[in-house]
Amino acid sequence: MRDSLAVDWAFGIQGTIEKVVRQNFPSQLRQWPLLQSFVFEAYQVGADHFVIILRDKLSGIPAGSGELSPFPFEDYPPIPSSLDNLSEWFSYLINRFSLHNEDAAMVLPIHDSGQHNALADYELFSEIEKTLWSYQVQFWINRMKQAFEVPIHGNTAPHSPTHMTYNVSGTNARVTINSSDNSVNVVNQPPPEVFEHLLEAIRGTRNADAEVVADMMAAAEDMKQDYGNYNFLSRYQTFMSTLADHIQVFGPVVAPHLSTLSQLLPPS
Repeated sequence: MRDSLAVDWAFGIQGTIEKVVRQNFPSQLRQWPLLQSFVFEAYQVGADHFVIILRDKLSGIPAGSGELSPFPFEDYPPIPSSLDNLSEWFSYLINRFSLHNEDAAMVLPIHDSGQHNALADYELFSEIEKTLWSYQVQFWINRMKQAFEVPIHGNTAPHSPTHMTYNVSGTNARVTINSSDNSVNVVNQPPPEVFEHLLEAIRGTRNADAEVVADMMAAAEDMKQDYGNYNFLSRYQTFMSTLADHIQVFGPVVAPHLSTLSQLLPPS
């Protein structure tokens, strides 16, 4: 395993967050967590996974070790992570590492491409690993959004490496860095069909409380009604917030639709 694995992924995660924020929340780009600077730590968990934690830092040079340390606790959720236990991992990492809304933590498979390049590692991910990556990015961005419940003022430009730009796109949530990925799956479903599939998935969720199903359906219907106007972004954020509250039940059925939904967001 290369010594720079954690460093490569730390900047990769920061670059992914910057790309999503630049596209969807451009007015908050200069205040968004982790984009000015960060410190990171990384731990191997199990035989073939690692946890990487990024903590927001207001200024200075990003800092952290590229090597993986042994995981400091023994009570972690099952590995490999899955859509069924991802919410357990989120809660565990937040509590065990005392993470603030401005921080992020990812559970990732160890795939060493031998290159100093997170994209090359990502290309070795299985399809479910790519889905889990996309879902984690969505979760932490939505959690960071809580930092903006009140207006934030400032004019400090973010510190972000220009040589790494990530783009999460396509129905399989592929990632590109400083290049175009011709394998990106272009969404060709018209918006009404996208929402109908989402509503059908929510409606058919097993072992779900009827009231919660109704809330999820209402949030999805609001997105459908406001697609194409200035309210859509707000409706999307409400839906994702509701989903985050019930991720263990609805995560497995909604996850296949998340990357499609993200492509419907208005450009910056």
